[in-house]
Amino acid sequence: MRLFLALFLALTSSFAVAQNSKTPTPCIDCHSDKTLTTEKNGKEVSLFVDADDFKKSVHADIDCIDCHTGFDADNIPHKEGKDIAKVDCAQCHDTQVFSKSVHARNKVECFSCHTKHQIENASTIKKSEADLCVKCHKSASVASYKKSVHYQKFLAKAKAPICTDCHDKSAHKIQSASFSKNSEEKLCASCHQQVQGDFAKSIHKVAKDSNTPGCVSCHGAHEVYNSKYSISSQACLKCHLNQSKFAASGKTQLVGFVKNYQSSIHSKAGANGKEAATCIDCHGDHMIMGTDASKALTSRENIPNTCGKCHANILKDYKKSAHGMAFAKGLAVAPSCVDCHGEHTIHSIQDKDNKLGKINEKDVCYNCHVKNPEVVKLTGRPSTDVLAYEKSAHYMALKNGNDKAPTCSNCHTGHLMQASSMASSKTNKMNIAKNCGSTPECHASIATVYNQSVHGVAVSKGVKEAPTCIDCHGNHQIFDKDNPLSKVNHGKQVVMLCSSCHSDVKLNKKFGIPASQASSYMESYHGLAVRGGSKYAADCASCHGAHNIKPSSDPSSNINEKNLSKTCGRCHPGANLTAEFKQVHLKGTETESPVLFWLSKAYILMIVVIIGGMLAHNILDLIRKRQEKKKHRKEIEELKKQGKVYLRMSLNERIQHFIMLTSFITLVFTGFALKYPDSWWATVVRTILGENAFEIRSLTHRIFGIAMVSVSLYHTYYLAFTKRGRRLFMDFLPNLQDAKDLLINIKYLLGISKEKPQFGRFSYMEKAEYWALVWGVIVMSATGAMLMFNTFFLAIAPKVLLDIATLVHLYEAWLATLAIIVWHFYYIIFNPEVYPLNKAFIKGTLSEEEMESEHPRELEKIRNEELAGENEPENVEPDKLD
Repeated sequence: MRLFLALFLALTSSFAVAQNSKTPTPCIDCHSDKTLTTEKNGKEVSLFVDADDFKKSVHADIDCIDCHTGFDADNIPHKEGKDIAKVDCAQCHDTQVFSKSVHARNKVECFSCHTKHQIENASTIKKSEADLCVKCHKSASVASYKKSVHYQKFLAKAKAPICTDCHDKSAHKIQSASFSKNSEEKLCASCHQQVQGDFAKSIHKVAKDSNTPGCVSCHGAHEVYNSKYSISSQACLKCHLNQSKFAASGKTQLVGFVKNYQSSIHSKAGANGKEAATCIDCHGDHMIMGTDASKALTSRENIPNTCGKCHANILKDYKKSAHGMAFAKGLAVAPSCVDCHGEHTIHSIQDKDNKLGKINEKDVCYNCHVKNPEVVKLTGRPSTDVLAYEKSAHYMALKNGNDKAPTCSNCHTGHLMQASSMASSKTNKMNIAKNCGSTPECHASIATVYNQSVHGVAVSKGVKEAPTCIDCHGNHQIFDKDNPLSKVNHGKQVVMLCSSCHSDVKLNKKFGIPASQASSYMESYHGLAVRGGSKYAADCASCHGAHNIKPSSDPSSNINEKNLSKTCGRCHPGANLTAEFKQVHLKGTETESPVLFWLSKAYILMIVVIIGGMLAHNILDLIRKRQEKKKHRKEIEELKKQGKVYLRMSLNERIQHFIMLTSFITLVFTGFALKYPDSWWATVVRTILGENAFEIRSLTHRIFGIAMVSVSLYHTYYLAFTKRGRRLFMDFLPNLQDAKDLLINIKYLLGISKEKPQFGRFSYMEKAEYWALVWGVIVMSATGAMLMFNTFFLAIAPKVLLDIATLVHLYEAWLATLAIIVWHFYYIIFNPEVYPLNKAFIKGTLSEEEMESEHPRELEKIRNEELAGENEPENVEPDKLD
């Protein structure tokens, strides 16, 4: 106050002169002092006025007392007058409009917006209008205006609304904010005419529902952003997750449908920290239409293009795909993006909950390719074929946690799936190997090997008949090679697979492939063993390879003559197959295998002659004996009544016979089961024995082969070192009497003579059979040993000897079997003299009647010995072991 008094005294002399002028200089002289204050209502109030600011104001050319009235300006210091500080702007300005505004009603003074002494013109005030308004309007909503697109554009001096542009352009008749949707649209449309036109067509506008949004509902009042992210997160979900908004229309289920978006991959933050795709990306912004509207972005016909805005490359592939082309043709069953991916439920393919996650993807494809009859008909692929994927090695691996295992899209692609007939299709025959070997996790190394094979080279040259991966392994039903259901399962399956092409007459003729390759293998030991169910015998792939199949002329081929020893040595260690051995698939023809050819012809001729002669002999014998038996019925009955028996076979001999009998029958059965694996009885046995039937057959054959050899060796010992054996041997030796008996018997059988031959202990028929047995055992044992120890023999002898052994073993088996059936069985079963069975091999004795008819000379010898008292004990003791 002291300072104020001093200034007052200093200025008194000049104030009177200046008081009538239009300059505020005398007032400023005091009020420009920043320390000038007064006390009001107990508070110190500054009276400072910045002269520079005042000079810049629109009021610079008026005097202070023009506004400040109600006091004596000459009275310094000023005594308090009535409302000395109050200014009445209405003295100069028409405030009638302002008096009706919300500001006037709330006692807002002019200086609250225009300030007191730094009053600027309207254009200058507008530049800082936002800062000015927020001094009073401190709500978060109003404060957010400074972040809005409107304010950002305003600062960039672009055409954009500031507070008064929306609330009142005159700035003085602002009313409380109570916009209706219509007034909002009208106001916003003053700047956004195009948007208003689009919005007028949207479902939000045309829907007759009070809950539908207006501009502010989506964009906000002050926080208007030019950002799809804020719109989606703050606006769309705010309404579409509110069930009350849909209660009136009864569509509350839409809330759950939209809520799925929040867990979708589109809602998750991308690299920019924002949602990957928001509502407006798919539905549009202002012209949002229902999905049934043809122009709607989310209508069925527009879905691909809508998704393609973000997924342009995928859309490009889709349009080239079978799905896309069918969709373009208007096929109702053709899938669009949402049919596979879903609408709001779209998840990352790595997400376990994703319907297109690896483990779930097949179910999406099944919806059409299995469950939709129309699609099944259009594709021409039966649903069972597609369903077979669930049993495949690929799905099993995927199910067991191997995420590298393929599912539908790995082979058919995700969006560029095309018919296999199209050259660009990944499943086209020319692209199959590349497809299967597309990654190291798949079959890259195998594909490389295959491409160098005879099959791969043929495919690369456009040979359509050449097999690719799926021709051998299948397409959807691919099983592990160890699975018995697999087309490439070791053994029979592989042979059947390869034979499907290599037995085809047309294919063989077209490509110059020897027609007998497959059939010759089938008749080889390997082929027979495989057909018989062997799990270890060599099949086609064992020798030729699975994927690295090459012609024998190729030095790197498994079957090249220089590599045969190595190839065969995998199963036959030490096998020495030189370049001389080239014919692996033996045809047995005169030109390719003359030795085997003529040997086979000789054996067939021998079998026909021998067995035919036996059959003719026995038929005649049967006829004559039936006649004799009828003629001498009474004498025979008389001999039977006597009941006298004679020793025919000792117990020792019967045991030998039993072992020989059982081993022979078993060897015949197990041997022919190998040669004729598809016969009904062999099939029945395999069914009974199960998967190890071949191994059981093979082991059984070897065991009884050893048994036959063993009993034969013992028999040799028996003949050499026992008294009865030596006599047996001598009696079995052919002699001149046998020739005489043969001649007499032939005449008798033919009816040329009535004289019957008088046979001794063994007839010429029995001697022939015995020595045939000796010969057969020797030959079968020798050839059997070569076959049993084939690796050893292949290492020391040419393979042709093994081939000869195989042929001889077969024909000797046939000769022996037929001889037993035609010759031996006749004389022990069907012979009228012993029918229904000669029990000597069981009881060891023959009746006197049997001796009389079959061995009369031997019977006479025994009777003479009895009369002479020379009868030996073995003739009456059949159970003695010696």
